[in-house]
Amino acid sequence: MTPAVLIAALAAVTLAVPAQNGFRDRFLRGLVVFGVALLAITELLSSIHAVERVPLLLCWTAVTLLALASLAARKQALYFKISPSIRDPIILICAAGIAAIVTLTAVTAAFSPPNSADAMAYHMPRVVYWAEQAGVRFFPTPYLNQIMLQPLAEYLMLHTYVLSGGDRLINFAQWIASVASIIGVSSVARMLGAKARGQATAALVCATLPSGILASTGAKNDYFMAMWLIAAVYFGLRFTATYLLTDALLLGAALGLALLTKATAYLFAPWLLAAVFVARAKDRSKRMIAGALFAALCAAGLDTPHYVRNYNLSGSILGFDSAQGDGFFRWRNETFGWKQTTSNILRNLSEQLGARSNGWNQGVYRFVLRAHARLGIDVNDPATTWRWTSFEPPRNANHEANAPNRWHLLILFIAFCGLAWRSLVERSYEQVLYALAPVCGFVAFCAYLKWQPFLSRLLLPLFVAGAPVAGAAAEVGLAMVSPFLRPFVHGTLCLFLLNDAKPAVFENWVRPLKGVRSVLRVSRDEQYFADISQLTNGATYKRAAGFLAARACGTVGIDITNLQLEYPLQALLRERRPHILFVHTGVQNASTRYPQPVDANPCAIVCFDCAGDAKRLALYSAFSNRAVVDRFVIFFQP
Repeated sequence: MTPAVLIAALAAVTLAVPAQNGFRDRFLRGLVVFGVALLAITELLSSIHAVERVPLLLCWTAVTLLALASLAARKQALYFKISPSIRDPIILICAAGIAAIVTLTAVTAAFSPPNSADAMAYHMPRVVYWAEQAGVRFFPTPYLNQIMLQPLAEYLMLHTYVLSGGDRLINFAQWIASVASIIGVSSVARMLGAKARGQATAALVCATLPSGILASTGAKNDYFMAMWLIAAVYFGLRFTATYLLTDALLLGAALGLALLTKATAYLFAPWLLAAVFVARAKDRSKRMIAGALFAALCAAGLDTPHYVRNYNLSGSILGFDSAQGDGFFRWRNETFGWKQTTSNILRNLSEQLGARSNGWNQGVYRFVLRAHARLGIDVNDPATTWRWTSFEPPRNANHEANAPNRWHLLILFIAFCGLAWRSLVERSYEQVLYALAPVCGFVAFCAYLKWQPFLSRLLLPLFVAGAPVAGAAAEVGLAMVSPFLRPFVHGTLCLFLLNDAKPAVFENWVRPLKGVRSVLRVSRDEQYFADISQLTNGATYKRAAGFLAARACGTVGIDITNLQLEYPLQALLRERRPHILFVHTGVQNASTRYPQPVDANPCAIVCFDCAGDAKRLALYSAFSNRAVVDRFVIFFQP
C-alpha cells in the first residue's frame, strides 16, 4: 500500500534524530521533523504542480533514505530501555486502558469514511480540488473556508488521498494526532516534575477525553492542532532547561505547525508558552528572549506561504473574518468587554457540563440565565452569539462537535486548586503557572469568539494541554493518602476514567462501533450521511450521483452557494467514475480571480438546493437541458 511510505518516513526520522531523553523525546523530535517535511514537500511540489503519486513517493522515499543514512553515519546502536516502573500496577492499568482505547478508535477510523459536516463542506472538498490541480494554490469557491483556513491537517490528508487513491485513510490523520498527543502529554508531565505514575495518569486523562476519543476517528483538525501545541510546550520546557538551539528550533517549528493547523492556536499558544518561559526565567532572561525570538521567526517562516496566499486574497494573512467573506457570519464578537467575555465563559462552560440527568441540565441552564440577568446582558446577545442560534440547556452529547468533558473539567479544576495550594506552601510556582495557562487561553477564546452551540470541539487542545497538570496534581494529592490505600485510590481514579470513556469509544453518534448502525455493519456510502441525516437528503445525493455517472461527462460543475456539503456527491461519483473532475460554478466573490483546478469546461452542473431559486437558475440558462432531483437541479447538454 503506497501510504506505507508515510509511516516508513515517520519511523525512519524518529530513529534518526538524536535522542536527548528517551524514546518519547525521540518520537516528538521525529514528529516535528516529519511535520516540517510534510509542509516542505507539499509547498515545493505545489509550486511546480506536481502533488501527484509518483513525485510524492519519490519525496517520501528520499526523506526515509536520508534519515536512515543519517542514522548509519552516527554509528550509534539503537536500544530501547524498558523502565522497571512498567511493572507498577497503576501504570499497567493506564497503559492497558490507553492501548485498548487507541486500538478501538483505530478500528472505527478504518471502517468509517470522513463524514462530519465540516469534512463534507471544506476539509475534504479542498483535498479533492488540490488533488485535481496537483497543488495547494487557491481556487474559485463560494465557501472561502475551503481555501483560506489553515491547511496543514489537510496536507497530510491530501498525501494519503493521492497515494491511496481515495479517502480510506483520511481519518488516521486525527487518530495519529491522538496517539502523539498522549505521548506528548506524558512527556510534558515529566518535564513538570511528575514521576512515572503521574506521567501515566496524565496520559490516561488525555486518552479518555470524550471529545478527544470522538475526534480521533474523524476528519477534523482539532486533535492535529493539539498535537503540535503539546509538542511546542514540550520543546519550550526543554529549551528553558537546556538553552540548546536545536530545542528552540523545534519549539519554533512545532509552534508554526500548530498555527498552520488551526487559528485557535493564536489564542491558546501564547499563554502556554508564556507560562513556560516566565516560570523558568530566573537569571538567563537574555538567552531566553533570544531563543523565544528565534522560535517565533521559525514559526513565521513556516507559515509564510499560506500567509502570502491569504493576504493576496483578502488583505489579511489570516483571510476574511467570515466563511463567505461578507462579514455576515463573522466568527469574532462584534463588541468586546468583561460582560461579553463573562457571558461567553458561562455559556461555553455550560456546554461542558451536559449530563444524563435532565434536571441537572436544566439547573445549569437556569443558573446561566440568572447570571446573565444579574449582568444585565441578553443571553442571546447578537453581538456575541452566532447568527440564527440560541442558548439552550447543555446536552449529554456523544458527538465530536459538542461532547461534554464534565469529569475531566472537574479533575482539572481540583488539580489547579491543589497545585495552587502547594505553590503557596512551598513557594514553587512552575506547575501552577502552567496550570493557569489553559485557563487564560479559555478566557481569551471567550473574549474573542462568538458563542455557538458547537464550539466545544475547539476547546479540545486546552484539555489536552491541561492533562499534564492532572498527572502532576495526582501525585501531590495521593501523597497525602495512606501508603496502604494509595494504590486503591489511584487505581479507582484510573478505572473511573476508563469507564467514563466507554460511551465515546462505542457509541459515537456519527461513527458508532456497536449497534445496528455500527461502522462494521453499515456501508461506507451510507455513512457519508451520518452527520447530515437531519437534512434527509441522502437519497438526493445518491440519485444525482447516479444520474451524472450515467452521462459521458468528464468535468462536473458544482454550485454550493445555497448548500456547502458537496463532498458526498464527489465521493459517490468518484466511486463510479474515478477519473471524473470537478469545478465550482456560480462563484461571485474575491476568489473568482483564481483559475479553476482544471482547464476544462463542465459538461454538466449540479446546483445544490437551487429548486425555486430563480436567481441562481438564471446563471445556467445556456444549458438546454435540466433535471430536477428533489431540491438539486442538474444542467446538462444533450
